[in-house]
Amino acid sequence: MKNKLSVLFAGLLCLVYISPAQADSIIQLWTCSLNDGKTRTELMEVSAVWMKAAKTMTGGEEFEAYIEYPLAADDVDAFTFVLVAKSAATWGAFQDAYVGSAAEKADEAWNNVADCSDSSLWSSVKIE
Repeated sequence: MKNKLSVLFAGLLCLVYISPAQADSIIQLWTCSLNDGKTRTELMEVSAVWMKAAKTMTGGEEFEAYIEYPLAADDVDAFTFVLVAKSAATWGAFQDAYVGSAAEKADEAWNNVADCSDSSLWSSVKIE
């Protein structure tokens, strides 16, 4: 009986600590640059098409996306593509459905305009 109570208590503690983490936003950042001869206007056009496709997918309905440009830098073609998901669950559902999706199909046009060298996944906690 003591073992069962210990396991139950440990499980409740996990739920208490895990629940706030599930409420965090998930931010995926891609380090990118424009391809030769491509413009920011073209990038915004293909990004809007990609975002429209992403919002039709499970998990993508509430995504937000941003393109961040440096104000002063040596590489004027560099930018960061930022994708914000409401939670790890919505980001995961989107990733699970990505292969064969409309967003994956939109990648081809996007990749003709820009190239991304790497990405990272971040957890973001709003300060109240």
